[in-house]
Parts: sequence; structure tokens; C-alpha cells
Amino acid sequence: MFVGTICCFVAVNAQENKYKINIQVVDEDSIALKNVNILIDKTSKINTDINGEINLELLQGHHIINLSYDNYHSKEINPILTKDQSFIIVLQSNNIALQEVILTAREDKGLTTKSIINRKAMEHLQPSSFSDLMELLPGGLAKTPNLSSTNRALIRENSGVPTGYATSSLGIQFMVDDNILNTNSDMQRSINQSQMGYAPSAHNKIATGVDMRSLSTNDIESVEIVRGIPSAEYGDLTTGLIKIERKLGKTPLQARLKVDGFSKQYYIGKGFKVKDNWSLNTSFDFLDAQSDPSDDTQNYQRISASIRSDLKLKLFNYPLRWKTNLDFAGNLDNVKLDPDNSLAGIDSYKSYSRRVSVANNFIYTLPKKYFFNDVTFNTSIQQGLDRIEQTQFVQYSGPRALPTSTEAGESVGIYAKPTFIANYMTDGKPLDINARFRTSGKRVLLGMTHAYELGSDWRYSKNNGRGDVYDVTQPPSPTMTTRPRAFKDIPATQNLAAFVGDKIDYKINNHAFTLYAGLRVSKLLGVDKSYKISKQVFAEPRLNFQYGLPQFMIAGKPLQVDVTLGYGQFYKQPTTYYLYPNKQFRDYVQLNYYHNDEQYRYVNYMTYVQSVENKELTAAKNIKKEIRVDFTYNHHNFFVSYYNEGMRNGFRSVNQYTVNSYRRYDATKVDINNWTANGPDLSNVPYSIVTEHSAYSQTANGSVTKKQGIEFQYSSPRFKGINTRFTLSGAWFETKYYNDIPVYEKPSVSIGGAIGSFPYIGIYENDDSYKNSNLNYNLMMDTYVPSLDLTFSASVQGSIFNHNIREKIIGKPTGYIDLEGQTHAYTIADESDLYKQWLIRNVATTNPLSRKASYTLNVNLKVTKSIYKALRASMFVTRIYNYENPYYYNNVRVEQERKPAPYFGMELNYNF
Repeated sequence: MFVGTICCFVAVNAQENKYKINIQVVDEDSIALKNVNILIDKTSKINTDINGEINLELLQGHHIINLSYDNYHSKEINPILTKDQSFIIVLQSNNIALQEVILTAREDKGLTTKSIINRKAMEHLQPSSFSDLMELLPGGLAKTPNLSSTNRALIRENSGVPTGYATSSLGIQFMVDDNILNTNSDMQRSINQSQMGYAPSAHNKIATGVDMRSLSTNDIESVEIVRGIPSAEYGDLTTGLIKIERKLGKTPLQARLKVDGFSKQYYIGKGFKVKDNWSLNTSFDFLDAQSDPSDDTQNYQRISASIRSDLKLKLFNYPLRWKTNLDFAGNLDNVKLDPDNSLAGIDSYKSYSRRVSVANNFIYTLPKKYFFNDVTFNTSIQQGLDRIEQTQFVQYSGPRALPTSTEAGESVGIYAKPTFIANYMTDGKPLDINARFRTSGKRVLLGMTHAYELGSDWRYSKNNGRGDVYDVTQPPSPTMTTRPRAFKDIPATQNLAAFVGDKIDYKINNHAFTLYAGLRVSKLLGVDKSYKISKQVFAEPRLNFQYGLPQFMIAGKPLQVDVTLGYGQFYKQPTTYYLYPNKQFRDYVQLNYYHNDEQYRYVNYMTYVQSVENKELTAAKNIKKEIRVDFTYNHHNFFVSYYNEGMRNGFRSVNQYTVNSYRRYDATKVDINNWTANGPDLSNVPYSIVTEHSAYSQTANGSVTKKQGIEFQYSSPRFKGINTRFTLSGAWFETKYYNDIPVYEKPSVSIGGAIGSFPYIGIYENDDSYKNSNLNYNLMMDTYVPSLDLTFSASVQGSIFNHNIREKIIGKPTGYIDLEGQTHAYTIADESDLYKQWLIRNVATTNPLSRKASYTLNVNLKVTKSIYKALRASMFVTRIYNYENPYYYNNVRVEQERKPAPYFGMELNYNF
């Protein structure tokens, strides 16, 4: 018994012996790998330190140790410990995973030409807003952020878009989490555009689409930017489609701090797993930016918060996914005068917008036995609270008469105070409601696979704001041509659409054919029958065809070639601002009698109220055609595409003229002895009748935008050893802008001191037209070293050429309008007429004006590195080197003395 006890004690003591074990993990180049996940006996977890090592004490005996690391093959070792041991473990890189690390936009090889930007690329880019992502498109170039003015989106078009051609930006549809961002009821426009050096005009958002400054990228998981022809499911667009998908599911607590020369940005977000079938994501983002670090007179702030739910349920034993989003977004533009200005404490401009939105997406999946396999129903409600507040010191040099009438006809005006402070605002409350229903399925028929879709969407837009609010007795300008109007009095607009589409896949031997054919039909509802558009139905056919050639074997590797053709028609409906502009008031002074005695002061006006609604306004139409060829060989990817787009009826503001008459009384004949309670008795005051043309602005379908160009991109594999990928992308853009409807102009001349203005209005074939063309390139070399958790990239980008030509206008009119409103043809005899000869416009002999720039070269650097556990630091320098070759302005060589300064910044990211 004693012997047995001793044996048991020895055995137990042996099992409790512990031995030290040291493990160092390196890659194939013997570089230590930190933060490698190590699982001990399937129970305890530990990570390697900065030297790639761990030190443990384990019991004697057999153990199972699993090692895993991103972009490397996992490994398992099974040591039997009888003494202290050390191991050096070499992890083999997973070349496939490394190839999938993409730090720029990836071009999709499907039916639709589009760029896909993933989270890794966005993290490396270090953007301040969505505007920065546009650099990643073919032909895109890095720019210094301009957060002090509205950032419009441009697709297949370079900057420098002339005034009157904003339909291209308006026609870009943004979607977030499969819900539409609708801006059709946005009517925020300053009453006084010229205040503080025209500062308000830089912040106009009406009819320009989504302001990309307002979109933070911190919550975005992926972006699709469709430049080609999207399916019939998507509409109310002309130029392109941008689909944003945000993070869903469990994530660590993430924090981001970014600082650069113009802004500071803070972000925190986390994804929670509430249950196995339910996750919640929350985030908060704040940006504070200035146009110049040394100038605090212009400031932009953005704040956003989001709660997103993803719940997976069962309905009749079939999967139902319910995604809910609750979002808040706020944007503030603040402009004030320089403190050295005497009016610095008075004049100010502040524009802010707040958005609260709720969205619910339901995705119901049915078995394959049903004709439709997926049913999607999305709804969203967005309420905006927008306001532009302006304060302005007004001082008149002498007595100033002001009209106050809100109706047409004769009225008595007032004399304004010589000095006062004008407070005025534009108050908007846009409400947007969207609903979209879509069903889809898949069937095989006669050897062809059909993936079909059917659905409809409805969009409601209404602005319930107070509109333009100001005191008509203290207006910001004495020449105001409008009166206060409430936006809530404007009717709502509704856009109803239905769509159907079928994608057919068919293979014959090694030949692959894919055809998508779709049709979208839409109609604008809620518009008065007097409008032409109320009777129109818009049909938008979409076609995409792809032919996959048989693979060619080169050096034992397959070469895949795909040829894709596309054609589509697109319509963008006019916005509320275009359909229902404010009435224009034309106030003529008939008598201005100013007396030293205040009781004998009197001003009489004749007011004409002009409706500027264009009942002939219709939807802008764009026709897209393109051809694309894709090549894929051993992780080498290349595509080249040619596109041609034509929009002949974009929205623009045009001048129209009407004929008005009023009386001009002789103020010297006013008899104060015949003064009444309503002013002087005018029955005995002589007067003359003045008839003149009066101009007013109206929105019409007259802007022509024609685009053509070539896009290309080559991306190499990530070469083993240096882990570097080379990407060369670029585009040739050519865009023509011109007006396609007659132009009405009145010469600014006075002949013989005649009463009234010039008696004729000229009718001309064209006004200024433009042709912009440029060839941009971007060579990016990005290196990803997983063992160091280091990402580094250098890009060399610029333009091979950049030509901007303003075409010659036609000086001679085709006709003219007289003071009776009659239109006449312009003849040779009119060229010598006392008045009509002045209808020939002065055309500069230097026309057409041209600015032709040759090549430019910019070098940009970006680095991202993990510096401590989950702490990651990044920095960038844009234009660390810059060269711009001299350009030619009207064939005169111009040396550029001032070159763009480098732009740099850094950020810290932490995953708790």
C-alpha cells in the first residue's frame, strides 16, 4: 500500500510539470509577423508580439497549436513537451489573398461599365468626403479638397463645366444602402447672391444634385460607380449611378482622427451582435474645415450619426431579412467678413441643413420552385430642415424709393430709411418619400438561363418650408425682382415608374453570350394639366450585350477576352425649383416726388407680375452608347472602352422678353395744394406713355452636352517578393457644350436720348459654346506587406494635354422683336438702320478663344502602418512634386509662375 501511494504521488507530480515554450513566427523572407493569432489546445488565444514571438508555460504532454494570419496559409503544430522548447514557424503567403488586396478602384467585367471601390482602398486613400473617391475613376486626378463650396459630382467629364450645364451633375443618382437620395425638392438659394463678394453663390445646391461634401466615407463598406448603362431598375438619371453600401454586422469599436491643412475629422463606430440573427451598427462623425488655415472667415462643418439594424427572420419558413436605418446628417456653411472690415460685426452668411431619415428594407427569399425567388420592398422617409440666414448692413447715399406691392397694377411705394440692417432668410423643409418594389427569379429555358426582374418605384417630393422671408420695407437690395414666397404653397411632385428586365446567358461550346434587355416607363404625377409634361409618358429602353471569346492558351495560361456593347436611354425629370419658380416683379416708377416736408413725399409705381413658369418644360434626355473590351491573363487585367453620350435638352436659364407700358408723370407739375389723403391728385399732372421691353429668366430645355471618350485601365498581379501591383489608368474626355434654342438679347445702347430703352430685341442662333478635351493618366504603384502590416503607394499622374476652346458666336441676328411684340426677319437693309444696325453683336476678333495646356506631372505618396496592436497610422502628401508645362492662350505662350502647393495630412485609426 505504501509503495502504491508513492507511485501515485510520482505520477501526479509528473503530470503537473510545466515547461517553457517559445514560438517565433516569420514569413518566407524571415520577417517577423506580429499579431499572429495562436490558438492553444482549441481553448486559449494569444497573439505574437512586435518581434513575432510568444512565450508560454504549458503542461507536460501533447498539445495542439494553430496559427493563422491574414493573407497567409494557416498552420498547425503538435508538440510533445518533455522539456523547454523553441520553435520557428514559417507561414507561407497566400498569393491568392494577396492578389485580392486592391488599393484602387476595381473595374467590373460584367455587362455594365462600373468601378468598385472597397474598404481597403478607401482606408488607404484617406478621404475627407465622398468627393475624394472620384480620383479613383479612370481619368480622375487627386485634388486639394474644397470644402468651402458645393462639391458637384462629375462622371466622364472634367472640371470647368460652363454655367448653364449642370444637368449632368443633377442626373447622377446616389443610393445609400439601396435607398435613393432624392434632392428634387431642395430649393435652397440665397435671396441676395451678391452679398460678401458673391459668397452665397458658391453654396447653391438647387438643381445640382447631391453635394458630395455631405457624405462621409467612414461608414462605407463599398461603392459602385456606374458609368455605363445600368439596368432598367434604376431611373430618374441621365449621367450615372452611385451605389453606397455601409458596414453591417459585428465590428470592433473603431475610432478615426484625421488632420490635414484644411480640416479635422473625428469618427467613432461599432457593430454589435445582439443575437445570432440580429446585429446593430452605430456611428458618429464630425468634420470641421476651413478654406484657408490662416483665414477663419469661411468655415464648413459636417456632423452625421447613424443606427443600422440587420435582422434575419423566418416568414412561412422562408428567410426574411429586415434592414432598418435611422440617420441624422447636419451641414453648416458659415461666412463672415474679415475682422478688419468695419462691417465685420454685422454682415454674415450662414447656411445649414439637417436631415433625419428612416429606411426599411425587406428582402424575402423563396425556394427555386417559385417563379420569383427574391422579393424586395424598400421604403424611406427623409425630412430636411434647411435654412439660409443672412444679415447685411444697407446704406443709401440719398432718398431711396421702394415698391411694396404684391399685386400687379398701380401702387404707392415708400421711402426707405437711409441706413438699416436687413435680416433675411430662406427656410426649406423638404420631405422626400420613396418606395421601391422588386421581384426577381431565374429559370433555364431552351438551354438559356434567364435572370429576370420586375418592379416599380414611387417618389414623392414636397417642400413645406416658409421659403423666402424678408421685410419688403428693408430689403437686402433696392432692385429686388421677387417678393417673399412660401415653399409650402408649391404643389408636391410624384414620380411613378415601372420596370422589367431579363438577363439571358447562353453558351455554345466555348463561346459565352450574355444579353440584358430592359424597359423602364415613368410618369410625373401631381402636375397641373396645363403643363406639357403632365401628359407625357417616358420610355427608357436599356440593352447590354457581352460576348466571351473562347480562351486562348499562352505559355500554359489562359487569355480571356470579353467584348461588351451597351445602349440606353435615360430621363431626368425637372425639379420642383424648375417647375415652380417664383414670380418676377417689374416695378416702374411713374412718379417720384420727394419733398423736404415728409408729409408731401410720394412715389407711384406701375407693377407687372410675370409668371416665369415654363409650361413646355420636359424631362432631360440622354442617350448612351458604348463598347468595351476586357482582357484577363494570369492576374493581368486590362480594359478599354469607348463611349458616346448625347443630351440635347438639358435644363438652362434663358432670357425672355415681354412688352410693358407705364406712365411717366412730370414731377414739376405736382401741386401740393391739391394733396389728398392718398397723395397728390394726378388727374391734372401731365404724363407720357413709355413702352419698353422687360426681360425675365425662365428655365428651358436648351443645353446640349455631347460627350465622347476612351477609358482604360491596366492592373498587374501583385508581384511576389516585393508585393507590389502596378496600375495604369486614364481617359480621354471630349465634351461639347452649346445652346440649342434661340437667344434673345437687347443691346445696351442709347440713341438720341430717346425715352425708354432700346426698342428692339435681337434673336440670335447661338451664344457662347465650348469644347473641352483632355487626356489624363494615373500610374499607381502600391505595395502591401502583411508581415509589417504596411501599405505604401506612390502615384504619378497628370494630363498629357488639356484644351479648352470657346467657340465663335454668330454676331448677326436672324430676327428681332419690336415694341409691339411682333417678330421680324433681319434683312440686309436693317444693317444700315439707325437702330437695327446695333443689333449686330460685337464679336472679338480673337474668337474663338483657346487655352491649350500640354503635359503636367504630379507625384503623390500615401503610407499606412500599424504601429501598436490595433493602432494604425497613415499619412499622405499630394503633389510632393509638381510640374506644369507652359500653356498657350490664343497661341501666346504663358509661363506659369504660381504652382499648386503640396497638400498633406495624417490620420490615426484604432480598433478597440
